[in-house]
Amino acid sequence: MPVLLVMLLSVVLGAPFGEAEARALEVDTGMTIEVSVQLESGRSAVLARVVAFAGELPPVALVDQGDGRWVGILRLSGREDVQVAFEAIDADGSSDISELSTLTELGVDPATVSPTRPTTPPAEDPGPNWWLIGGAVAGIAALVLLVVWAVTGAADKRPGDPDDTADLEERKPDSEPDDAED
Repeated sequence: MPVLLVMLLSVVLGAPFGEAEARALEVDTGMTIEVSVQLESGRSAVLARVVAFAGELPPVALVDQGDGRWVGILRLSGREDVQVAFEAIDADGSSDISELSTLTELGVDPATVSPTRPTTPPAEDPGPNWWLIGGAVAGIAALVLLVVWAVTGAADKRPGDPDDTADLEERKPDSEPDDAED
């Protein structure tokens, strides 16, 4: 029964890759996952490429166990069911990349990972709202100009009488009696 369970909890990838597995070593707020993949011999390096919802994470180098099995440890900060692809690199620099498989497809218990992937990407910090800052500065400048206009306008109506209101009093028609004479 355990052999059947292990066979069900692994994925056979396309050539040149063989069987790939993953198991959770430690689960807290983040996860530590051991991944392994079978490969035909002659490869100089194998990388695990992890794709999370937010994008691709840095690749993780796997260690050759000597029997065609390559093993590595993934340390994830969250409990997301990330996707993993394996890249086999030849000595001449050419490489083959496997299909993407989720951790649960590779054998990690679904209860250890988040049941659903986030539906929206993480929000970026919007930074300062420049329209709001510009509006506030323009409002303050308008208030300052209004105060300056009010102060200089009130000063014009005082002693110098630039409105010529005194001239109007002098131009009253003679037919109207002056209240002061009564």
